Amino acid sequence: MKTKIGRWMPAMALALAVAGGEASAQTVEWRFNNTYAPTRPESAFIRQYVEDLRTRTGGRLSVTILEGGASGLRDADALRWMQTGTPEMGFNWPPFLGRDAPDLAALYVYGSVSTADEHRRALPALREILTEGYGGRGVEVVGFMGLPMLEASVFCRQPVRNLDELRRLKLRVGTRDQIDTFRLVGVAAQIVPQNELYAAMQTGVVDCALYAARFAQSISLQEVGRHAAGTGFPFPPVPYVIMANRTRFRALPAELQQTVRQATAALETASSDFSRDTAEERTARERLTAAGVTWYPDFPEADRAAIRRAALQVWESVARESGGNALDYRRRILQALGTGS
Repeated sequence: MKTKIGRWMPAMALALAVAGGEASAQTVEWRFNNTYAPTRPESAFIRQYVEDLRTRTGGRLSVTILEGGASGLRDADALRWMQTGTPEMGFNWPPFLGRDAPDLAALYVYGSVSTADEHRRALPALREILTEGYGGRGVEVVGFMGLPMLEASVFCRQPVRNLDELRRLKLRVGTRDQIDTFRLVGVAAQIVPQNELYAAMQTGVVDCALYAARFAQSISLQEVGRHAAGTGFPFPPVPYVIMANRTRFRALPAELQQTVRQATAALETASSDFSRDTAEERTARERLTAAGVTWYPDFPEADRAAIRRAALQVWESVARESGGNALDYRRRILQALGTGS
């Protein structure tokens, strides 16, 4: 009996090795969740990324994109569905995680940074924190996708060129920290959902809206907000997280894991060319001007300084309320920015 087993062992080992080699060469089919509309620039980057994955892996990794919310999954639930392995990959913007990971949702607030150079200084700390935060919740972070520096402008029913004029009006914002920041500088602000914004501006529920010029025409904001000025700050440019189900990702052959990370690094580089943002902002404003919007100079320096002071105060308050590691994350980001703790 021992002799027979001895004779069969080499043959079995060879068969298993061949089978393993064939399995590793087979095509791995994954799905990638993207809740954003196909027309968004993020969706274009993801399509390029998936094609790059196919090319770099020689077709061994085939990824189908579930675009425009086709999967029925919500961004707020990303940490939950990513752990199920269906779909295997996706991308997520940390501020959406206010319920399940409030410390990750509070990494930046409106007013945390004002320039691309400031944001670049913070990026290494942001990447480290996001990798720790998602990873600690069982999600594999394979890399990041840059978020443009989207200037936050005010679109109003009447001329508004500074905080003094804005204080006489009602402002629409998108998040609670923005309400608190503007309240500290004497502006009455309220949240209005994007799909209700046009009607709210048209009927005078609000007089102004904090919005990005590059997306304003997508909701016809120029028709109801014909006066605009930049506030001097972008919307929080926390990068998107490219994530994968940890079990599925770590089951990939080591060389495929490395290739996925390399492709994701290339995606981050391509999507983080902040040098294009100034030109794209200028083009957006020119198009809005042609559509009837009057643009005024950005808010004065004294107003921007007041907004920054208020934002830092709100950021600390939000971090304390969020709990978890939020205060430590804020300290690390401020340290990277060189503005203390």
